Amino acid sequence: MIWIVLILGVILVLISAYGYKLSSKTAADYLLAGRAIGTFVMFFYVYFAISSAWTFYGFPGTIYNTGPGFMLFFSFISFAFLYVLIGPKLWAGGKKYGYISPVQYLGERYQSNALRLIVSGLLVLFLFPYLGLQAVGIGAGMKAAVGLPFWFGALYMTVIMLLICLIGGTRSVAWLNVLLGIIFTATFWGFLVWIMFATDNSSLTAMAEKVKVLKPGLLGVPGPVNAWTTQSLMGLALAGLTVFAWPHIVIGTMQAKSLVVVRKTAIAMLLFSIFFCNIAAIWGYLVAPILIPGLKGKAADAVVQMAITQYLPVWASGATLIAVLAAAISTVATQLMITGLLVSRDIVFAVSKPSDKALILWSRYAMIGASVVSFALAMARPAELGLLLSNIASPGFAMWIPALLGGVLWKRGTKEGAITGLLVGLALLIGGSYFYKPLLLGFHPIFIPLLVNTVLYIGVSLVTSPVSKEVQHKFFDELEDYLLEYTAYERAKSVKPVRDEIERVKPEAEPVNA
Repeated sequence: MIWIVLILGVILVLISAYGYKLSSKTAADYLLAGRAIGTFVMFFYVYFAISSAWTFYGFPGTIYNTGPGFMLFFSFISFAFLYVLIGPKLWAGGKKYGYISPVQYLGERYQSNALRLIVSGLLVLFLFPYLGLQAVGIGAGMKAAVGLPFWFGALYMTVIMLLICLIGGTRSVAWLNVLLGIIFTATFWGFLVWIMFATDNSSLTAMAEKVKVLKPGLLGVPGPVNAWTTQSLMGLALAGLTVFAWPHIVIGTMQAKSLVVVRKTAIAMLLFSIFFCNIAAIWGYLVAPILIPGLKGKAADAVVQMAITQYLPVWASGATLIAVLAAAISTVATQLMITGLLVSRDIVFAVSKPSDKALILWSRYAMIGASVVSFALAMARPAELGLLLSNIASPGFAMWIPALLGGVLWKRGTKEGAITGLLVGLALLIGGSYFYKPLLLGFHPIFIPLLVNTVLYIGVSLVTSPVSKEVQHKFFDELEDYLLEYTAYERAKSVKPVRDEIERVKPEAEPVNA
């Protein structure tokens, strides 16, 4: 079984190498897939940047421990908010001005390299626990499935994800996500149905009655261990709503081939999220508590793997491990690429215009460093998988939301407001989570820091000077005009068969060096 997993890793690396061979070798191609990802690939690329080892292990495991209150973390509307309201402006900024990262967009919009450095540093910092939890998932899965040491699975995951990104770039990662996403979905859904019928648990109602006896309180709120108070549920729902600000999700808006792709992706992700969330929940609060009772804390991270290993044929356990590996790789490869992009374009070269070769080289250096840190974090394993994401990575990502929304939608937002809100919010998040919990007032870690961040952003912006009229015109009037022109072009393309007329109305982007 383990040889199949090892061979899969080699195959994925070879596919990445072939994908890079076909690429144009430019920074835009390596880091953004040439801004040419279509709807089909974009859906898998973005959605399975979220559906990870955490979805297969951490999400069901946390529900197994604490009850269905954790499902509030999946607040589906945020995907639509990103791709309908914010995405078009970021996409237009990339197309018209040549920006290759959303942080670069904000740095130019606010006319502040300091903000650019702070935001990119923040996002990279909180990408580490998300990267680390993928290695944790594979380490726990290999241990549960085949008895290998935890460190072996974590190291294997780290090496494979690094090789894929170093060799292949974003184009290869995007196409690999299609293959890996299909494998993951088929296994996650198919094995659920199979194990339910194989163990005579095909009725959800009957299973719920069994769970009420085996683990009282699991099917309700606040759950069997009183994890979900009103304050924590409010924060958890807010954390779910802020998924749109995860950097590896935002970057998809700048990689899309057209506005049509941006809009269709929003619809597809909304519909699929509802389906996928409920599959994970059934695993967590119905199937696993009946088949594998008595686990607590981090031990529940691999409960789905344990159930499949114990109640299905041997090959099914191996197939599950492959599916989890697929999920982890599809997520972590995307995150490693955005880490490389943020470090190279928004930290190392924040105040200069580097060559494509320099951008690619520094992106690779950054990915190597991030892999080492994430492996170390995986070995430390500071929390169970579900909480590593919802209580650490997600609140960190949320801290740039006021600056992001204000930068895209509000002319009056200023760099002083963005920097003040972000630094104070970050201080509250770290201080309240790790040093003095009363700072959070009993709420989920995201709630108070984001609230204070938002109030300060608006307040300080209103009493400080906005960017010049020229900059406002560039990021609001010109981009809105560009979007209107492009929309007209897309409509013309769909109703007028004369190609020359279509090309005549197509808006041109400015030749700007990224």
